[in-house]
Amino acid sequence: MKAIRNSKGRFFGLYTKQGESLNAQLQSETDQTIVVYDRNFNRTRRFSKASISGVRIAAKKFGKVF
Repeated sequence: MKAIRNSKGRFFGLYTKQGESLNAQLQSETDQTIVVYDRNFNRTRRFSKASISGVRIAAKKFGKVF
């Protein structure tokens, strides 16, 4: 989560435990969820923090990235 918070409004690759990958931009965060803008489908989506498997920002990988 620290990597997502430090993205400073930039887009990053977000990977979920369900096997989904998306190009996302952080919009807000609560204790249990994050809200991101999904650039692939031009919509805002909410994810549980427990469902995030990995993040890729500026060619750096955090967690499990496929």
